[in-house]
Amino acid sequence: MTASNPPLYLSTDRHATWLELFFDLVFVAVIGAVTHDLAHTHEGHISAEQLLRFPLVFIPVWWIWMSHTLYANRFDRDDRWHRFITLMIMAGVVLMSTFSAASLKGDFSEYAATYITVRLVLAAMYYGAYRREQPQQLWVREVAGIITLGALVSGVAMALEGEARFFVFYLGIALDIGWQAYVRGRTEQHQVDRAHLVERVGLMIIILLGESIIAIVGSLSEVDWTPLRVASAIGGFAFIWGFWWIYYDSFPLLERARRLSSGNLLALSHLFLCMGLLLLANMIRHTILNDLDRPTFALFAITGMMAFYLGKQMPYWQVFPPWRAGILFNSLVCIGITVGSVFLPNIQLALLGMCSGIAVYLLLSFRMLQSCPVDDYLVQH
Repeated sequence: MTASNPPLYLSTDRHATWLELFFDLVFVAVIGAVTHDLAHTHEGHISAEQLLRFPLVFIPVWWIWMSHTLYANRFDRDDRWHRFITLMIMAGVVLMSTFSAASLKGDFSEYAATYITVRLVLAAMYYGAYRREQPQQLWVREVAGIITLGALVSGVAMALEGEARFFVFYLGIALDIGWQAYVRGRTEQHQVDRAHLVERVGLMIIILLGESIIAIVGSLSEVDWTPLRVASAIGGFAFIWGFWWIYYDSFPLLERARRLSSGNLLALSHLFLCMGLLLLANMIRHTILNDLDRPTFALFAITGMMAFYLGKQMPYWQVFPPWRAGILFNSLVCIGITVGSVFLPNIQLALLGMCSGIAVYLLLSFRMLQSCPVDDYLVQH
């Protein structure tokens, strides 16, 4: 491969590259490291510090993956330089995972410095794309400037002490995400390759689902088999299979949705979806181990389901208006069943109750797809 390769954006039958698949696997492995705290309970509950650390260490890693994915979607040439820089970014993300456990306990500077370095590398990639691509696409330079500014704001946190450093660090991330969302109208000059982006995001989610299955299998090796634990394991597998069906049943339609032009909505929605999946996967694991008290189980169940459905439904709400009433009704019914399930006598039965909610959602969704097909809408819009 040489630097003269044409952009993959111009390919007529584009698919994820081997490097992108490798990047996804590393990302999921890092997620396992940054969510390690959620696997440990203290007298049946998860501490407030553990719950706080989860989004705070997950969001920076997720934003790096999503930023690189959006860059590669438009500008990847699969040449040596792109491969080398991507591998360096992967190494930086792995370093962040090693620093994540101590990031809120005083050793924050290493975590922050690694994140800032990776963001500046991403900014440099955008600056290079601006020089290499059509100069009139000023939004490319603007995105590079946004990433740089966000990294510099986050860098100020390294000079601060106490809680202020966390606030400033995540202020830089919020500025980065928010400003990129603000300029999304200008990025439509160079729309995302929808088929490639949907494929990348879908592959990442299926790897996460696979990791959830591995967590369930691992928990089974740590316990004695009882009828309730067997029922929990069956319910856990059914839960993950239900998520797969819910997520992928209509997912290919997003490739045809012209409103999905900048990729920002899909990126933001999957932040919530991923966090919901991770919370629910840990909830299933603790249910099998039976080491979680009811209030913490309820917190995991309701928060996880709400995050999952918020992330899953946001793109469809935006790009398929004919489905909006059905989306809202189906989601509220399933979340309502989840809330009712947490009042069952024990957490194992509560998990089975949540599984029934997934089954109800699938039936309602099938009915919605039959009664309100969107093929005509896609043709017209």
